[in-house]
Amino acid sequence: MEYNTKGFKSYVVPDSARPGFTPILRNLVVYKDSIYNSVSPDLQTIYDLFWAAVENAPDRDFIGHRPYDPETGKFLPYVFQTYKQVGERVTNASAGFIKAMLMLSKTEQEKQKVLARKWPIAIYSINRPEWKIADKACVTQSLYSVALYDTLGYDSMLYILDHCEAPMVVCSLDKIPKIMLNIGKLPRLKIIVCMDSLKDSQHSRSVPSPFNTNSIRILREWTNHCSIKLYDMEEIEELGKSSGIPHFPPKPEDIYTVLYTSGTTGNPKGVVSTHSNYVHSVKCSTMGLLNRDPPPVLISYLPLAHTYGRNTENLNLFQYGKIGYFCGDISKILEDTRALQPTSFPGIPRLLSRFYDEIRKKTIDAPGITGKIYRKAVAEKLVKFKKTGNPRDEFWDPTLFKPIKSMISDRLTAAGSGSASIEPKVLDFLRVVFAIDMIEGFGMTETSAVGLKQVPGDPSSGNIGTPLPGIEIRLKDVPEMNYLSTDTPCARGELLIRSKTIFREYLKEPEQTREVMLEGNWFATGDIARINEDGSISIIDRKKSIFKLSQGEYLAPERLENTLSKHPLVSQSFVYGRSTKSYPVGVIVPDPLTFVPWATKIVGNKTFEELAKDPKVVSEVLKEVQAYSRRSKMNGFEILRNIHLEHIPFDADNNQLLTPTLKLRRFDAAKYYNDILEELYEE
Repeated sequence: MEYNTKGFKSYVVPDSARPGFTPILRNLVVYKDSIYNSVSPDLQTIYDLFWAAVENAPDRDFIGHRPYDPETGKFLPYVFQTYKQVGERVTNASAGFIKAMLMLSKTEQEKQKVLARKWPIAIYSINRPEWKIADKACVTQSLYSVALYDTLGYDSMLYILDHCEAPMVVCSLDKIPKIMLNIGKLPRLKIIVCMDSLKDSQHSRSVPSPFNTNSIRILREWTNHCSIKLYDMEEIEELGKSSGIPHFPPKPEDIYTVLYTSGTTGNPKGVVSTHSNYVHSVKCSTMGLLNRDPPPVLISYLPLAHTYGRNTENLNLFQYGKIGYFCGDISKILEDTRALQPTSFPGIPRLLSRFYDEIRKKTIDAPGITGKIYRKAVAEKLVKFKKTGNPRDEFWDPTLFKPIKSMISDRLTAAGSGSASIEPKVLDFLRVVFAIDMIEGFGMTETSAVGLKQVPGDPSSGNIGTPLPGIEIRLKDVPEMNYLSTDTPCARGELLIRSKTIFREYLKEPEQTREVMLEGNWFATGDIARINEDGSISIIDRKKSIFKLSQGEYLAPERLENTLSKHPLVSQSFVYGRSTKSYPVGVIVPDPLTFVPWATKIVGNKTFEELAKDPKVVSEVLKEVQAYSRRSKMNGFEILRNIHLEHIPFDADNNQLLTPTLKLRRFDAAKYYNDILEELYEE
């Protein structure tokens, strides 16, 4: 396919097209002749990245949190630790990790295995300063972190902890019982390090009794009984401080982290990424961010168990910036940002859509003259923005929109949207009301969070921009879905990425690794993309029957459908989701034998079709399905929020929604029910 490169936003590598593939696209401005990124060549590992910041900016604030006051029930102003202070803690904690393992080693062989490093430490908590300290302590001793998190479910957490073979877990106090309740399934776990203090609480005010005890003492007895050594961070740091164990820096090819992704119907996959992968991720992301004065201020709420949050913090570290951790309650995120006053906000569609809804109520949807003025201002700014790419306005911003930006931060200069697609109307609206550069990008765990990104000043929406410096992309034909590199006017196909940021392997999954790593070191993302006429890229579909919601969580519809089919009222089901929404919807074919007598009790005698169309019946079926989903231990984001009852069964002949082997033709079903699915989301 030929491209008119005049005004094209991507660089088309000459003579790179192949049968079944588009030409290779690169960044138009930087490194268009190769994918080598030469930014800061002295930084080769995350160890280099961190300790360069400690050396060059020792007295700058680095990480902070808001202490909780139990007497008032409120969070206090941010308290920060400097780069130098954190560096000292990291040195001590890193040595403490090694010393603690050596103390448990019974043979010379076990000691040598500890001293060889390159073994994992699991980290399990919400974002907080100790998460950062533990992670950087790992790299300081050539160990690597494995992130645990709750959204995959309790069983998956246990699977990850066992699968990665971590002998130690660093976690918050509330996670310890979750681990200990199934400690018998974790034979390799030897040490738990608690991020919270384990010092005995003050004596009870009640009358002294030989039966007096406290929860910390019980916890210590529990872990001791199970032969698990329990420390808190202060104890580990003291242990390391007196050990004399020096730094043991990693090599670029050493593992930096293993992040587990929920992108399959089976167990989570452990994405193994090296120091080189994540350092190149930072370098690809710099895009003019080399000016470190004044240092950027980042609010950290994106889970550090996910690649987006991890790369965002590493990029801030590269700039010698300041990180404030949220209080742990996402509903209070705006309280945190107002207390911190960040300069940048890394957004996700689900949260940005909430901002959109709330701001609309106060502006363009407000009653009377207020709404009228805001509608005029937003309309004028949108027209100007689409022409110039400048979201700022000298008249409207100080008079109307300054208080809107203050909802997040007076110092906010930039924000982004990642992890899933954001609706264009939401992105454009927030751009003009915040009067900042707000850009959408694309990355995956397997690409160390980076891939493509819009540039500041780009007024377009509905796309993920162009390749970042040091990254190549191309599309591959997917004939079974009728997506071809020869499609006109825009080529379509599976998005492939090649870069030094591409992960090393899926842990203990060589077959699955080979499935996604194609000839020439191209990583097959599984996302269907389109090369737009201006050279930007849009994600338009998903190759496999897996979809991503707006909060970045993957759902496997076949698994959900299999669960729903076990409900006595359900004969067939089709689960559907969109990357711009935070929940799925579905089409359900009821089982006439059970459904008709059940529904008749609700609305009286009617035909099967009439019952399926009755709003009251639909509402009651939805309640049944939701309750059953919860009993089946589905996560909240997996539960259907709206349904359509279909009285005509899916089949291979009439509506052709089933294959000859009676499998659902998912893509055909999405087209067949397109209007109904639109209505389900609108309702």
